[in-house]
Amino acid sequence: MDAVRTWPDRLIGRLLFVDTQSPAAERPASAARAEQAFGFSLLVSGVRCILQYVVLPFILPLIGIAAEVAVPITLAINLVAVVLILFSLRRFWQINYRHKWQYLFVAVTAWALLGAFIALDLKALL
Repeated sequence: MDAVRTWPDRLIGRLLFVDTQSPAAERPASAARAEQAFGFSLLVSGVRCILQYVVLPFILPLIGIAAEVAVPITLAINLVAVVLILFSLRRFWQINYRHKWQYLFVAVTAWALLGAFIALDLKALL
């Protein structure tokens, strides 16, 4: 973790409500905890994909549960995924993780996709 913060680092830190002024050593967050948060986000993403694309459209109708139940479930899962991505991104910025910019681009892409899924779910509910 490098100690130098550039103006883009500070700008994104402000947008994420992260204190980028204090040294990384003074913060309680560690790289291991950040990677655990990232791993948990990936796990939730994997479970979300399995539920959204396998269980809900194919398995539920096979066992006689109506497809209308799927939309609120996928909406909730997508909202949780959005929050977990934000949590991981904040953690990476707090500790000044060396790959934080790469993860930012992945997170923004994921948010765009999740935003589209959430919009489709809301449209299906209304």
